[in-house]
Amino acid sequence: MIQAHRQRLFDVTPIQVSISKTLRDQDRTVEMIQRGYKNSKGFWVPGPLAWLWHCTETFDPHYLDKGLSSPHRAFPRLPYMQWLFTEMLTEPVIFFPKSREMMLSWAVIGYCTWMCQIFPGTQVLVQSQKLDKSSELVKGTEPPGYAYTLYSRQEQWLKDRFPLAMRPADLPADNLVWKNGSEIKALGKGADQIRLYHPTIVMMDEAGFMDEAEASFGAATPVAKQILVVSSASPGWFGTICSEESG
Repeated sequence: MIQAHRQRLFDVTPIQVSISKTLRDQDRTVEMIQRGYKNSKGFWVPGPLAWLWHCTETFDPHYLDKGLSSPHRAFPRLPYMQWLFTEMLTEPVIFFPKSREMMLSWAVIGYCTWMCQIFPGTQVLVQSQKLDKSSELVKGTEPPGYAYTLYSRQEQWLKDRFPLAMRPADLPADNLVWKNGSEIKALGKGADQIRLYHPTIVMMDEAGFMDEAEASFGAATPVAKQILVVSSASPGWFGTICSEESG
């Protein structure tokens, strides 16, 4: 996790989560992820998984095909989510190979949205092959984007505590901005897109199918404090990196 943000988080949590890799510290990190902590004002702040599991909902555009009455679904309690969020809270660079049903894009966007709400001034860039595809992960239009869905479906007390900078109707499809100065911004392909910013987090979605993915990663490395790379299986730069890591 980003060092400056990490320290702020650890300063306010009563369980004093450590950045070391001991089993005890990993257990404490998992506890924070699932339960949350009290901030310096004594308010309970849900951890990222606690927030996703108990305080908000995702959107399933195929709900009618599945015989469901509503497109809004609770975030699934998949067995690898504790490990996934522990990694995102402790590692500066992660490559995530995925299959369609793993909910990895939802999980990473959930983590990024949680970071924006909890830590003022967080800037997240979401990049994919096309701007309209990355916008679907941010504010979106119809159906609403992933980040906006998670924001709008959370409980009202959380929306009151972490208000947006303007009315949702006034926000463009590629941008979600909070009053605390945090934002999630969608980008199209290209390393030059990254070079315009000094982000806290860069998420690259379907990087295995993105032109200039390696160049974008190289552009993000000196400026971003955390880089999260997600993709379905594909030969090329992304596949090579994942093969080297697993080997």
